Amino acid sequence: MLLALTASGCSSSSDPGPSSSPTSGTSTSRTPSPSPTAPSPAEEAQELAVDLVPEYLRMIDDLYLDPSLALDGIYEVAVAPEATAQATGIGKFRSQGYRQTGRSQLVTASAVSVDLSNDPAASPSPVFPTVVVSACVDVSQVDAVDATGQSIVPPDRPRYLVQQLTVVNPDYPDTSSWRVSEAPNRQAESCDG
Repeated sequence: MLLALTASGCSSSSDPGPSSSPTSGTSTSRTPSPSPTAPSPAEEAQELAVDLVPEYLRMIDDLYLDPSLALDGIYEVAVAPEATAQATGIGKFRSQGYRQTGRSQLVTASAVSVDLSNDPAASPSPVFPTVVVSACVDVSQVDAVDATGQSIVPPDRPRYLVQQLTVVNPDYPDTSSWRVSEAPNRQAESCDG
């Protein structure tokens, strides 16, 4: 069925204008050059880093929402120092008998910079390909309650968190190895502020 539609589409487009066929053939041959369609390594890195942000947020929410989940799940989306900081914070949250309700919602995420320098053996610190991603997260549906069910979140908490995530790839060029290494954030009344 698909072949029939494609064949009829091709024959109908070439039937009406045989004299214009060479012109369209020439412009068509120039258009599908491989360069514009294949993303550059930097573009691919930016796309993968931005795509990691919702996964990272989902994992953080999952670990706060479900105390039965192992904290080492954080390593699926983060590396030290961020993974360590999150695991420590979530562990403390759980040990105090707190629990989260609701989930955060990603509003925007965009790559700010990319540096594909890669020197894992560098001393004193290894250098990994890095993408910095700016994100705005709506936390208005997220609450935290103590053992008695009372909210521990201030009622006047701003609705948004603006984050500057540093996303690294310790196993570059493995495309599945992008991880958040730092994610400082600040509270904001809007994604612009």
